[in-house]
Amino acid sequence: MSKEISAPLLRTARLLDLVPYLNTHQGIELKELAQHFEVTPAQMRADLTTLWMCGLPGYTHLELMNLDFESGFVSIGNASTLSKPRAITFQECVALLLGLDLITSLLPENRQDLLTVAESLRQRLTKILDVPIKLSVVSPTKGAISLAIADAIGSNSGLQIRYHSMYKDQVSERSVMPLEIYESNGHHYLRAYCFTSLDYREFRVDRIDEALPTSVSSDFQSSNRTTEKIAFALKILESSRNVTERFAIAQSTVGTSLELSSFSRQWIERSVMASGRSVELVTPVDIRVEIATKAHALLKRYKEVNF
Repeated sequence: MSKEISAPLLRTARLLDLVPYLNTHQGIELKELAQHFEVTPAQMRADLTTLWMCGLPGYTHLELMNLDFESGFVSIGNASTLSKPRAITFQECVALLLGLDLITSLLPENRQDLLTVAESLRQRLTKILDVPIKLSVVSPTKGAISLAIADAIGSNSGLQIRYHSMYKDQVSERSVMPLEIYESNGHHYLRAYCFTSLDYREFRVDRIDEALPTSVSSDFQSSNRTTEKIAFALKILESSRNVTERFAIAQSTVGTSLELSSFSRQWIERSVMASGRSVELVTPVDIRVEIATKAHALLKRYKEVNF
């Protein structure tokens, strides 16, 4: 495997396997049980002690596992009770539906067999729960795109993406080297080096229409995989909820000066212009000049229009 599984995960998997195994091997010797699961007797004793505190909902002495292993032989006294099917509660069924919906969203489109099974299970759970509508926790991001990005980051490879930029209001094809995924204000963003722009860029994942593996330039070295944000300073001229939300600040008190940063020059320009008279961009000067030039051009066009 590409990643080494940690000891806690191995132990959790072993504990899950222990219960059905013991149910069919009552009275097995502790040493033999340890050998079967390839652990030491001391580790097996620790695992059995952990299982002692597990059982069915209620978790009183009546529902916990009745394990006996002090004599050196292991058995479960209430195995027949534990093996009986249990009716799930409303809350448990809702959790299952939401979990199934999330798993389904991550399945690739070519696994129609798994999608069919998942849909069948969803319908059965919905019937049990008596819910007329489908519960969903799925983000607008396609599962195939999320998997492609994760694979590219894990294998240090490139992607060819089709991206809808809201700042430029256009769809473009880009060759990128994904660096990381992060979440901000309820959205997931891909930070990557863009070979099309020859610079670092950020892409909102739900606006990526397609992501395909591609080869990247051999000149791109891992030592270059650092991102530099553009620092900018704002002055609040009018208190506005839009300004607070757009720049992700705690409050917009008139006269306050803010030191912020962004990876996108276009985002700074458009955000400042969209805020109107509520903010003033103090620095950088070159972006300030660019905004002023665009604002004058817009005013000139308005004057030229005959209503």
